[in-house]
Amino acid sequence: MITSTISDTKNRLSELLVRVQSGETLIIVDRKTPVARVERIRGVADNPHILPAMRKWNPAIILDLPILAAPKGSPSLVAAVDEEREDGW
Repeated sequence: MITSTISDTKNRLSELLVRVQSGETLIIVDRKTPVARVERIRGVADNPHILPAMRKWNPAIILDLPILAAPKGSPSLVAAVDEEREDGW
């Protein structure tokens, strides 16, 4: 098991991850208090909650989406905030 401070982990992340990949467990501490544990992932079959991406990420897809106007007659955010403030939260 490897114990490392947050700043040491930032400075030596690549080196520490190589050791994690070889099977060691990394415990990251903040002022001697453990805050995270980093362990090797053996594969998706061992960790069904980790799924590979279905396709490559392309941020342009989001940037190219049209900006939609709010439907007429829909309540405004400003009105909702004003009403909430008047009610005393």
